[in-house]
Amino acid sequence: MLEVASDPNILTLEINTCSSTRVNFEFGENDSAEIAWNPGDIFIYPNFEYSRWRWDSSHSTSLFFLPYSRLKKIMMNCVGEPYGHPALIPGVSRSDHKLRKLLQLISAELVSESSNGEDYIGALVDATLIHLAKNYVAERETVSGDSCFLSSQQLAKIKKFVADNVDTPISVADMAEVAGAKLFEFPKAFRSTVGITPYQYVIRERVNWAEHLLGTTDLSLAELSYIAGFSSQSHFTRTFRQQIGVTPQIYRQSLSLKIPPE
Repeated sequence: MLEVASDPNILTLEINTCSSTRVNFEFGENDSAEIAWNPGDIFIYPNFEYSRWRWDSSHSTSLFFLPYSRLKKIMMNCVGEPYGHPALIPGVSRSDHKLRKLLQLISAELVSESSNGEDYIGALVDATLIHLAKNYVAERETVSGDSCFLSSQQLAKIKKFVADNVDTPISVADMAEVAGAKLFEFPKAFRSTVGITPYQYVIRERVNWAEHLLGTTDLSLAELSYIAGFSSQSHFTRTFRQQIGVTPQIYRQSLSLKIPPE
Protein backbone atom coordinates (compact mmCIF):
# COMPACT_ATOMS: atom_id res chain seq x y z
CA MET A 1 0.00 0.00 0.00
CA LEU A 2 1.18 3.51 -0.81
CA GLU A 3 0.07 6.48 1.28
CA VAL A 4 0.71 9.87 -0.32
CA ALA A 5 0.77 12.75 2.15
CA SER A 6 -0.81 16.07 1.31
CA ASP A 7 1.87 18.42 -0.08
CA PRO A 8 0.39 21.61 -1.53
CA ASN A 9 3.78 22.61 -2.96
CA ILE A 10 4.17 19.54 -5.20
CA LEU A 11 2.07 18.18 -8.08
CA THR A 12 2.47 14.42 -8.40
CA LEU A 13 1.67 12.40 -11.52
CA GLU A 14 2.42 8.72 -12.19
CA ILE A 15 2.27 6.89 -15.51
CA ASN A 16 2.04 3.11 -15.88
CA THR A 17 4.97 2.02 -18.05
CA CYS A 18 4.72 -1.76 -17.94
CA SER A 19 1.79 -4.09 -17.18
CA SER A 20 -1.88 -3.99 -16.24
CA THR A 21 -3.00 -4.30 -12.62
CA ARG A 22 -5.98 -3.45 -10.47
CA VAL A 23 -5.78 -0.51 -8.08
CA ASN A 24 -7.85 0.39 -5.04
CA PHE A 25 -7.59 4.05 -4.06
CA GLU A 26 -9.19 6.73 -1.90
CA PHE A 27 -8.73 10.49 -1.58
CA GLY A 28 -8.97 12.05 1.87
CA GLU A 29 -12.03 10.75 3.69
CA ASN A 30 -13.82 9.67 0.52
CA ASP A 31 -14.96 6.11 -0.08
CA SER A 32 -12.49 3.87 -1.86
CA ALA A 33 -12.81 2.81 -5.49
CA GLU A 34 -11.21 0.03 -7.52
CA ILE A 35 -10.16 0.33 -11.15
CA ALA A 36 -8.02 -1.38 -13.76
CA TRP A 37 -4.72 0.43 -14.39
CA ASN A 38 -3.19 -0.24 -17.79
CA PRO A 39 0.06 0.80 -19.50
CA GLY A 40 -0.15 4.48 -20.45
CA ASP A 41 -2.75 5.32 -17.80
CA ILE A 42 -1.83 8.31 -15.64
CA PHE A 43 -2.61 8.82 -11.96
CA ILE A 44 -3.14 12.45 -10.97
CA TYR A 45 -2.60 12.70 -7.23
CA PRO A 46 -4.43 15.33 -5.15
CA ASN A 47 -2.02 17.94 -3.83
CA PHE A 48 -4.28 19.27 -1.05
CA GLU A 49 -5.34 16.01 0.61
CA TYR A 50 -3.75 12.66 1.34
CA SER A 51 -4.50 9.56 -0.71
CA ARG A 52 -4.08 5.79 -0.34
CA TRP A 53 -3.29 3.34 -3.16
CA ARG A 54 -3.18 -0.48 -3.24
CA TRP A 55 -2.02 -2.53 -6.22
CA ASP A 56 -2.89 -6.18 -6.84
CA SER A 57 0.43 -6.96 -8.51
CA SER A 58 3.89 -5.55 -9.08
CA HIS A 59 4.25 -2.96 -11.80
CA SER A 60 6.63 -0.40 -13.28
CA THR A 61 5.87 3.32 -13.31
CA SER A 62 7.40 6.74 -13.77
CA LEU A 63 6.69 9.36 -11.10
CA PHE A 64 6.74 13.08 -11.84
CA PHE A 65 6.99 15.80 -9.19
CA LEU A 66 6.18 19.26 -10.56
CA PRO A 67 6.30 22.57 -8.63
CA TYR A 68 2.94 24.03 -7.65
CA SER A 69 4.41 27.55 -7.72
CA ARG A 70 5.11 27.13 -11.44
CA LEU A 71 1.54 26.04 -12.08
CA LYS A 72 0.36 29.09 -10.16
CA LYS A 73 2.33 31.45 -12.39
CA ILE A 74 1.11 29.71 -15.53
CA MET A 75 -2.48 30.01 -14.36
CA MET A 76 -2.02 33.77 -14.00
CA ASN A 77 -0.16 34.30 -17.27
CA CYS A 78 -1.58 31.81 -19.76
CA VAL A 79 -5.08 30.71 -18.86
CA GLY A 80 -6.75 34.11 -19.04
CA GLU A 81 -8.90 33.62 -15.94
CA PRO A 82 -8.33 34.85 -12.38
CA TYR A 83 -7.52 31.97 -10.04
CA GLY A 84 -6.95 32.24 -6.32
CA HIS A 85 -5.62 28.78 -5.44
CA PRO A 86 -5.74 26.27 -8.33
CA ALA A 87 -5.69 22.61 -7.28
CA LEU A 88 -5.33 19.48 -9.36
CA ILE A 89 -8.46 17.37 -9.82
CA PRO A 90 -7.36 13.88 -8.73
CA GLY A 91 -8.17 10.81 -10.76
CA VAL A 92 -7.01 8.58 -13.59
CA SER A 93 -6.37 9.80 -17.13
CA ARG A 94 -6.71 7.06 -19.73
CA SER A 95 -7.19 8.74 -23.11
CA ASP A 96 -5.28 12.00 -22.79
CA HIS A 97 -2.64 11.29 -25.42
CA LYS A 98 -1.18 14.78 -25.23
CA LEU A 99 -0.48 14.56 -21.48
CA ARG A 100 0.96 11.07 -21.90
CA LYS A 101 3.27 12.21 -24.69
CA LEU A 102 4.51 15.22 -22.70
CA LEU A 103 5.37 13.02 -19.70
CA GLN A 104 7.09 10.49 -21.93
CA LEU A 105 9.16 13.24 -23.54
CA ILE A 106 10.23 14.55 -20.12
CA SER A 107 11.15 11.05 -18.98
CA ALA A 108 13.16 10.37 -22.13
CA GLU A 109 15.08 13.64 -21.80
CA LEU A 110 15.98 12.96 -18.17
CA VAL A 111 17.60 9.62 -18.98
CA SER A 112 19.08 10.48 -22.38
CA GLU A 113 22.84 10.83 -22.74
CA SER A 114 22.22 13.33 -25.55
CA SER A 115 19.59 15.43 -23.80
CA ASN A 116 18.63 18.77 -25.32
CA GLY A 117 19.39 20.41 -21.98
CA GLU A 118 17.66 22.05 -19.03
CA ASP A 119 15.94 24.75 -21.09
CA TYR A 120 14.27 22.14 -23.28
CA ILE A 121 13.17 20.08 -20.28
CA GLY A 122 11.89 23.27 -18.65
CA ALA A 123 9.85 24.02 -21.77
CA LEU A 124 8.34 20.52 -21.67
CA VAL A 125 7.48 20.96 -18.00
CA ASP A 126 5.82 24.30 -18.74
CA ALA A 127 3.86 22.73 -21.62
CA THR A 128 2.73 19.97 -19.25
CA LEU A 129 1.64 22.50 -16.63
CA ILE A 130 -0.26 24.55 -19.23
CA HIS A 131 -2.08 21.39 -20.28
CA LEU A 132 -2.87 20.53 -16.65
CA ALA A 133 -4.04 24.10 -16.01
CA LYS A 134 -6.52 23.97 -18.86
CA ASN A 135 -7.83 20.47 -18.23
CA TYR A 136 -7.25 19.26 -14.66
CA VAL A 137 -7.62 22.24 -12.34
CA ALA A 138 -10.32 23.28 -9.87
CA GLU A 139 -10.47 26.35 -7.66
CA ARG A 140 -9.90 26.28 -3.91
CA GLU A 141 -10.86 29.21 -1.71
CA THR A 142 -7.95 28.69 0.69
CA VAL A 143 -4.76 26.70 1.09
CA SER A 144 -3.27 25.43 4.32
CA GLY A 145 0.06 24.30 5.67
CA ASP A 146 3.31 25.81 4.46
CA SER A 147 1.96 26.66 1.01
CA CYS A 148 1.39 30.41 0.73
CA PHE A 149 0.60 32.23 -2.50
CA LEU A 150 -1.12 35.40 -3.62
CA SER A 151 -4.24 35.24 -5.74
CA SER A 152 -4.28 36.82 -9.17
CA GLN A 153 -6.62 39.51 -7.81
CA GLN A 154 -4.18 40.37 -5.03
CA LEU A 155 -1.29 40.49 -7.47
CA ALA A 156 -3.21 42.78 -9.82
CA LYS A 157 -3.90 45.20 -6.96
CA ILE A 158 -0.22 45.23 -5.99
CA LYS A 159 0.93 45.85 -9.56
CA LYS A 160 -1.47 48.77 -9.94
CA PHE A 161 -0.46 50.21 -6.58
CA VAL A 162 3.26 50.08 -7.40
CA ALA A 163 2.70 51.53 -10.88
CA ASP A 164 0.61 54.40 -9.46
CA ASN A 165 3.09 55.17 -6.66
CA VAL A 166 6.44 54.35 -8.24
CA ASP A 167 7.72 57.88 -7.53
CA THR A 168 7.04 57.63 -3.78
CA PRO A 169 8.46 55.45 -0.99
CA ILE A 170 6.76 52.02 -1.01
CA SER A 171 7.10 49.70 1.97
CA VAL A 172 6.36 46.01 2.33
CA ALA A 173 3.65 46.98 4.80
CA ASP A 174 2.01 49.17 2.14
CA MET A 175 1.98 46.30 -0.35
CA ALA A 176 0.64 43.83 2.23
CA GLU A 177 -2.16 46.23 3.13
CA VAL A 178 -3.13 46.66 -0.53
CA ALA A 179 -3.20 42.88 -0.96
CA GLY A 180 -5.21 42.39 2.21
CA ALA A 181 -2.55 40.01 3.52
CA LYS A 182 -0.96 39.59 6.92
CA LEU A 183 2.34 41.46 7.08
CA PHE A 184 4.36 38.54 8.48
CA GLU A 185 3.04 36.19 5.74
CA PHE A 186 3.21 38.61 2.82
CA PRO A 187 6.94 38.52 1.87
CA LYS A 188 6.93 34.71 1.57
CA ALA A 189 3.64 34.70 -0.32
CA PHE A 190 4.88 37.37 -2.72
CA ARG A 191 8.16 35.61 -3.42
CA SER A 192 6.41 32.24 -3.89
CA THR A 193 4.05 33.81 -6.41
CA VAL A 194 6.30 36.24 -8.30
CA GLY A 195 9.72 34.68 -7.83
CA ILE A 196 11.41 37.76 -6.35
CA THR A 197 11.06 39.73 -3.12
CA PRO A 198 8.71 42.74 -2.83
CA TYR A 199 11.74 45.07 -2.67
CA GLN A 200 13.25 43.56 -5.83
CA TYR A 201 9.91 43.95 -7.59
CA VAL A 202 9.62 47.63 -6.70
CA ILE A 203 13.19 48.27 -7.85
CA ARG A 204 12.52 46.44 -11.11
CA GLU A 205 9.42 48.54 -11.78
CA ARG A 206 11.31 51.76 -11.03
CA VAL A 207 14.07 50.79 -13.44
CA ASN A 208 11.48 49.92 -16.11
CA TRP A 209 9.83 53.32 -15.64
CA ALA A 210 13.22 55.02 -15.81
CA GLU A 211 13.96 53.22 -19.09
CA HIS A 212 10.75 54.61 -20.52
CA LEU A 213 11.55 58.14 -19.34
CA LEU A 214 15.08 57.99 -20.73
CA GLY A 215 13.73 57.22 -24.16
CA THR A 216 10.77 59.58 -24.21
CA THR A 217 11.83 62.71 -22.28
CA ASP A 218 14.72 65.17 -22.00
CA LEU A 219 14.65 65.14 -18.21
CA SER A 220 18.00 65.43 -16.48
CA LEU A 221 19.22 62.37 -14.62
CA ALA A 222 18.60 64.14 -11.32
CA GLU A 223 15.00 64.90 -12.27
CA LEU A 224 14.47 61.45 -13.68
CA SER A 225 15.84 59.70 -10.58
CA TYR A 226 13.36 61.67 -8.44
CA ILE A 227 10.39 60.88 -10.69
CA ALA A 228 11.32 57.20 -10.79
CA GLY A 229 11.36 57.05 -6.99
CA PHE A 230 15.07 56.70 -6.26
CA SER A 231 16.56 58.33 -3.19
CA SER A 232 19.32 60.07 -5.16
CA GLN A 233 20.90 60.27 -8.60
CA SER A 234 23.81 58.12 -7.47
CA HIS A 235 21.40 55.46 -6.18
CA PHE A 236 19.54 55.58 -9.48
CA THR A 237 22.72 55.31 -11.56
CA ARG A 238 24.08 52.43 -9.49
CA THR A 239 20.82 50.49 -9.51
CA PHE A 240 20.18 51.09 -13.21
CA ARG A 241 23.64 49.81 -14.09
CA GLN A 242 23.15 46.70 -11.95
CA GLN A 243 19.83 45.94 -13.64
CA ILE A 244 20.51 46.96 -17.26
CA GLY A 245 24.27 46.62 -17.53
CA VAL A 246 25.05 50.23 -18.52
CA THR A 247 24.66 53.64 -16.89
CA PRO A 248 21.52 55.72 -17.62
CA GLN A 249 23.62 58.20 -19.64
CA ILE A 250 25.07 55.49 -21.89
CA TYR A 251 21.63 53.92 -22.25
CA ARG A 252 20.13 57.24 -23.41
CA GLN A 253 23.01 57.78 -25.83
CA SER A 254 22.49 54.32 -27.30
CA LEU A 255 18.85 55.15 -27.95
CA SER A 256 19.75 58.33 -29.80
CA LEU A 257 22.15 56.38 -32.05
CA LYS A 258 19.46 53.97 -33.24
CA ILE A 259 18.33 54.60 -36.79
CA PRO A 260 14.53 54.91 -37.01
CA PRO A 261 12.80 52.43 -39.35
CA GLU A 262 11.90 53.68 -42.81
